[in-house]
Amino acid sequence: MRDNKITKLTLAGMFAALAFCCFSYLRIEVPMGLGLTGKIYIGHAFIILSALVVGAKYGALSGAIGLTLADVLAGYTTSAPPTFAAKFILGWSVAFLAHSVMHLRDAAPDKKDRIVVAAVGGSVVNVVTEPLIRFSFKYFVLGYARQVAYVSALNCAVSMALSAIPSVLVAVVLYKVLQRGALRNMGLES
Repeated sequence: MRDNKITKLTLAGMFAALAFCCFSYLRIEVPMGLGLTGKIYIGHAFIILSALVVGAKYGALSGAIGLTLADVLAGYTTSAPPTFAAKFILGWSVAFLAHSVMHLRDAAPDKKDRIVVAAVGGSVVNVVTEPLIRFSFKYFVLGYARQVAYVSALNCAVSMALSAIPSVLVAVVLYKVLQRGALRNMGLES
């Protein structure tokens, strides 16, 4: 049992580092108007993958920690608290859908396409919740004007929707690859 916890913690750390690297070095900044930029990156793929492989607790924390550190070190310190909350919810929702709703671990090998549903469902949750979290934080905590917080939240929704597409694809492909060997060898196959 102890070895399984160490394995999960190690994998969660690895996924957090991969999400961090994707945001820090592989993001594409897209002008969104009003001086704002949207960020498109595949860091969510590793949050989704972590939630599928190691479950809700470690999966949610790996995404929250990895991308929060990326925000802080990239100079987006005011974005760090909402990032932590939003990415935690993303990881938790993917794990909840995969393991609690669709019982991924108990599914027959031919029913493993449930990971696509969990990944897409978690991404939809993120596209809805992250802009709400960011609007609330900027408006109520930082004291931004309502219109500025609204435009920023709208920008966030577009960025998250655009980032979700490649992230889901990468997460599903990597999960399928891991499923064929590494997960089985570690006893984490779901």
